[in-house]
Amino acid sequence: MVATIERARPSRVKGVIFDLDDTLVLSTVDYVRFKRLIIERIALEGEDVRDYRPDDGIISLIDRFRHGMEASGRSPSEVQEVLREFDQIMDDVELERADETKAIPGAAGLLALLRDRGVKIGVLTRGCERYARFVLRLTGMLDLVDAIECRNSDVPPKPSPEPYWRLAAQLGLQPEETVFVGDHLIDAKCASSAGVMFIGVRTGDLTEQELRDAGSTEVFTSVAEMMPWFDEALRDGH
Repeated sequence: MVATIERARPSRVKGVIFDLDDTLVLSTVDYVRFKRLIIERIALEGEDVRDYRPDDGIISLIDRFRHGMEASGRSPSEVQEVLREFDQIMDDVELERADETKAIPGAAGLLALLRDRGVKIGVLTRGCERYARFVLRLTGMLDLVDAIECRNSDVPPKPSPEPYWRLAAQLGLQPEETVFVGDHLIDAKCASSAGVMFIGVRTGDLTEQELRDAGSTEVFTSVAEMMPWFDEALRDGH
């Protein structure tokens, strides 16, 4: 007889906030090109690009550049101008192959289930708003989402908790009334900083153990596997 896995269940869930790429949709963004173009732009400012490795995270690259610019005495307006150029580079790369984006199987079904149960749905992404809305519309999920928080906002991107808190407020909820679903260490760090339950999915690059080590309360193969879990949790909690 196969043992039944006893899963923890959130109580009184009023909102579920999802990461986008590799959680709800299969990402087509060329992140290697993404970072290469940013490093090339950094070189135009006279920076020694040997200090910038393509395998570093994009936020780490940009933060290192910004701190270097500020330390060298560049004015805030000069720094912001270059950062706006970075945003444009990232926007353009994100949109290059956006029309090839596919939904993670079962994602729309889970969102529909949550909406039917009166649960608010948010999407928290470090992608730009044009990209997020385009791929959600393309995959038939935009109308199932109540609010989206993207990179092009006036708060730091995740893993900072600020965009999570702001998104929860847009949903009319307290953070503790929500759970966060994602596939990446950045998502786990964001959830921890925001003080909310994190549920990991293995549709990204991380293993189950890596997700659990990062703080995942539960780990699922994909969002499709979460449907009966949420179904029971919502039935018990409402």
